[in-house]
Amino acid sequence: MGDDFSEPVKRVLASRVGNLCSNPDCRALTSGPQTDVSKAINLGVAAHITAASPGGPRYNRDLLPEERSAPANGIWLCQNCSKLVDNDAAQFSVEVLTKWKTVAEEGARDRVGKTASITAVPAVQLRTGARLRIAPIVPREHEQAEFSVEDDKGEYFALRKLDSSRQVDIPKSFIEKIHSFGNAKPALVQLSGRLQWISAKRNFELFHDNPVALAGAYGIGRDVHPNYVGRLGIESKFAREDRLPQLLAQGWYVYYDLDGTYLRWPGPDVNQIVIVHWV
Repeated sequence: MGDDFSEPVKRVLASRVGNLCSNPDCRALTSGPQTDVSKAINLGVAAHITAASPGGPRYNRDLLPEERSAPANGIWLCQNCSKLVDNDAAQFSVEVLTKWKTVAEEGARDRVGKTASITAVPAVQLRTGARLRIAPIVPREHEQAEFSVEDDKGEYFALRKLDSSRQVDIPKSFIEKIHSFGNAKPALVQLSGRLQWISAKRNFELFHDNPVALAGAYGIGRDVHPNYVGRLGIESKFAREDRLPQLLAQGWYVYYDLDGTYLRWPGPDVNQIVIVHWV
């Protein structure tokens, strides 16, 4: 059994950041009311900066058990970001998580006891027929893909991907910024979450979380068992990550599950990624 955090330590970690995820590109509120007025919902996780047990992400064998379970070794994250940082310990190092923790706590300290400022939300406007690009979008091969505004539906824009018949509805509440470059170039629509390809549905869907740099060109990975491909019911296989560019050029595609993750099997020398071939 690892050196887990006690309940008092979990409460301290959450309170020190105002119950917000410490990932600077997320900052999701992790607690709120349930329908039952006597209960509250919690979507936060007291994550270990260095793992509680040997073999875990960023494990430091030089720490004492009481140091591993101390508040100094913890960071408050939402469930999505907790999974993200533990699935890619190389990108989300001790240094990165420590910086997140420090910035989040300093921000909470600055806000304590201060009235929140109220600013008007600017109207989101895009004319019908306008061309635009969307960011962030997964996989990143679609970063330069162009969409057109088919209609303004009031609360959302109906968009169509120009190189296909695929349609996407983007709520205006999901749009963070619109960068206009004049009539010569498509506008860039910056989302507060991400637009994500879902292989099973053969379409794009919106997700609220916006991972740091999308965790790479192929998005967020999730580890699966080597025999997972047999359950997909379509032509699929594992491929070495360093061979993906060649295979994608041959008509294969990275498979994205319903939660927006691509599927990988950590191989001995390089990750193996699930790819599919559409007929």
